[in-house]
Amino acid sequence: MSKLLQLLVRNFWFKLLSLFLALLVWGIIQGELVHEESKEIRVNLQLPPGYTIRGDVTRTKAAMVRGPKVWMIDVPKILVADVAVPSGKQGRIRLRLDKGKVKGWNERLSLVIHDPYIEIFVDRQIERTVRIKEILQGTPAEGYIIEKITLDPQIVSLKGVREDLLKVRQVVTEPIDISEIKENRTIEAKLISPGRGINALSAEKVKVFLQVGDSKINKRFGNIPVEIVGSEFLTKVKPSFVSIMVQGTPDILNFIKRSDFKAFIEAQGLRPGRYEQDIKVQIPSDTVLIEAFPEKGIVSILKKKKSD
Repeated sequence: MSKLLQLLVRNFWFKLLSLFLALLVWGIIQGELVHEESKEIRVNLQLPPGYTIRGDVTRTKAAMVRGPKVWMIDVPKILVADVAVPSGKQGRIRLRLDKGKVKGWNERLSLVIHDPYIEIFVDRQIERTVRIKEILQGTPAEGYIIEKITLDPQIVSLKGVREDLLKVRQVVTEPIDISEIKENRTIEAKLISPGRGINALSAEKVKVFLQVGDSKINKRFGNIPVEIVGSEFLTKVKPSFVSIMVQGTPDILNFIKRSDFKAFIEAQGLRPGRYEQDIKVQIPSDTVLIEAFPEKGIVSILKKKKSD
């Protein structure tokens, strides 16, 4: 052990100096060695006032940085570059990215951008208001229908590329599932952006109010006699019968009879003669008139009064 210790301490300071010099030379050599790293360049497109582009104003490019390792320490993981879009130009433009546009770039390093070109479509930015259209998916439960749909808001403002925005007629909602619905419901639905060139919507969601009612059918009732009312004279009418079509729920229509309807022509004040008049109808409650055929009748007012 004593011999080993003597070997270690013999010329100790000389050995320590040698070790220091060896580490110094190693560090210098390592620092001078050329090193390569893949980097990402975040490109910020700077637009003239009043203009916009299709897509993002921030683009990403891949690059390779090459240089002494000691200098590479200060290179950030993501590089940032600003590229100005020329004023007054519209349509498709091709811009070139070089190292001179990279912020804080060390000129002693080499930078290779794999695809230095950026292709964009530039146009004036405009704002436009369009209506919102709901998209329904599925069907209500059997015996029910959607009677009314109300949207809040009903319109939305868009900002974007003039050429693209002028083609937009409406903004639609995401599909709204109404399968097996039986009662009124309020649903919050997302709006779907019309696509390229549209940069902003004034609203991201819309409230959809669904009014649900019983399913309705149409039913026609024929041979309803036409009456003349309000005349002091004897009268004749052609046609003497009409057919009436109404809409309602099956539960209501199944119990309605022909006698529940009334068709008549107002003849008050008419002197003897021949007239074409509207045929008016009265229908049962909880039904909606769809059609009365024919709509007009020929009334003949005779000279003889009813009291004669």
